[in-house]
Amino acid sequence: MDETTLLSLVAEVLFLRNTTAYRDEENELVRRGKVLNSQVGGSDPRARADELRRLAPGPMILGADMETGSGWAADGLKVPPFMALGAAGREDLATAWARAVGREGRRLGLDVIWSPVLDINTNPDNPIINVRSFGEDKETVSRLGAATVRGFRDSGIHFAAKHWPGHGDVAVDSHIALPLLDISRERLTEVELYPYRAAAAAGLESVMTAHLLVPSVDPEHCVTVSPRHMAILRGELGLPGPHFTDSLAMEGLRTTVDSAEAAWMALAAGHDLILVDYKRSPLESYAAVLAACRDGRVPESRLREAAAKVRALKQRLANLPPLPPAATIRADLEAMAKQVAEASTTARNWAGSTPDFGTKPLLIICDDLKRRGLEIADEQTAGGLAGRHPAVAALRQWADFTPVILPEDPAKADDAALAAQLEQATAVLGVTFARISCYKGDGTRLPASQTALWQRLHQSGKLRAMLLFESPYALEDLPNLPTVVGYGSDPASLQAATAALFGALPCPGRLPVTVRR
Repeated sequence: MDETTLLSLVAEVLFLRNTTAYRDEENELVRRGKVLNSQVGGSDPRARADELRRLAPGPMILGADMETGSGWAADGLKVPPFMALGAAGREDLATAWARAVGREGRRLGLDVIWSPVLDINTNPDNPIINVRSFGEDKETVSRLGAATVRGFRDSGIHFAAKHWPGHGDVAVDSHIALPLLDISRERLTEVELYPYRAAAAAGLESVMTAHLLVPSVDPEHCVTVSPRHMAILRGELGLPGPHFTDSLAMEGLRTTVDSAEAAWMALAAGHDLILVDYKRSPLESYAAVLAACRDGRVPESRLREAAAKVRALKQRLANLPPLPPAATIRADLEAMAKQVAEASTTARNWAGSTPDFGTKPLLIICDDLKRRGLEIADEQTAGGLAGRHPAVAALRQWADFTPVILPEDPAKADDAALAAQLEQATAVLGVTFARISCYKGDGTRLPASQTALWQRLHQSGKLRAMLLFESPYALEDLPNLPTVVGYGSDPASLQAATAALFGALPCPGRLPVTVRR
């Protein structure tokens, strides 16, 4: 194989990460045609997508995560997560979700999104999947996963289900360390791979693999660099690809193998598109893959196969039907989010009547303040979110609450500050967000200090009800009080749960996971 051909093939199989720290290197790789795929993000993904396409001498595939819609974009919208669809249980909503999100992705300039999540969340202590999954039951995940496949196909966007072969039964975040999926080969086939067979029948072609060690398949290599796993994917399941690695910047991989070396190893194992490590210069991963293709560690046949799959996808993406107008896409996205949120709202210990909060109701919210744009110190010194936290805005439509915003791990000093307000209040409504996020390492349950706070408020006799958003497993940490659960922190979930609390909407959702209390 001549050098020109080699360089053109390598350009097809690497995926840049849109990393600000290495923007100059990434732009140069694209401009020179050395890498022709990239993740996009930021507040204006469309502008970055347009810039990359202008730079590139050939077609590009541009991708992003959109598990909760496009809230990361300035003109985007966050929508309920997959577990909300699990609570609603309706295939029509799952198809509508995927169709609306897929079209929104195309509006933003994307060609591919890494979705749906087909992990079956059988481990309640899983710190990274949780509400990203449809639930704990393989039939539910399979049924709704296939429905989302149909919706994505309708939208025209390409999509890759994840995290193959299954990230649901682990208790470690693979962003932090390598999880062990210590199950039999028979169990893997019967449970973890079950949703992928249903999705394949519905038209799934691509997956994103997980950084996992599954000893029953390969006791030495994580999935990312394991030819044995990729043989199952292509042979047993018959999924043609192109197939993506997960980010090679995740510590689950980086702590076991050099991430630049892993780039060529993943390609040799059977992946077609490699998401290079964004924590180091992309030039290092590019050089490692190029060297391995030159000396035969990546066989020429494997490189040609991967590049051919990517080029075939690019050709297909170039011939998609036009999108509806942007206003129509937005209206459909908003309508879908509202429908899913209202269909998924779930009640516990609920008789259906709105609690009496009296004339001086106090609203206490515990949340991860950093994601709201504030550090904890900002909240403590400036009052921060008291007037503009989205839950405050949603609840003040129903009652004149006095809000108090606390960090998710409140300190004893917060008790002292609350004492005077609690004395004056006629009743208290508690709101908490059990947030799951990368590198956090927990979040399925509430911090002990927060659990103690809710118990003390319950013992005071003034805590009348709770609103819980995100991880439903945190129900185990709340007092035995009327509680309404919303599975996301998006605007539609906040509106639906607060309306249900005040009797304006029913709570038709059912918990898609087992809560032990």
